[in-house]
Amino acid sequence: MDTPRSTPLWLRALLWALALAALAAVFMWYQQPDLMVEIANQIWSCF
Repeated sequence: MDTPRSTPLWLRALLWALALAALAAVFMWYQQPDLMVEIANQIWSCF
């Protein structure tokens, strides 16, 4: 039987870094209220 291969350490580290970078970017965007209002207005204008 073949044993399942685990994900390489460098790939797991890269995926964690990308996830943390995305979370940090969203957090920084939420610190700018004008941007949030603009996005809300654009979404609302679709309806």
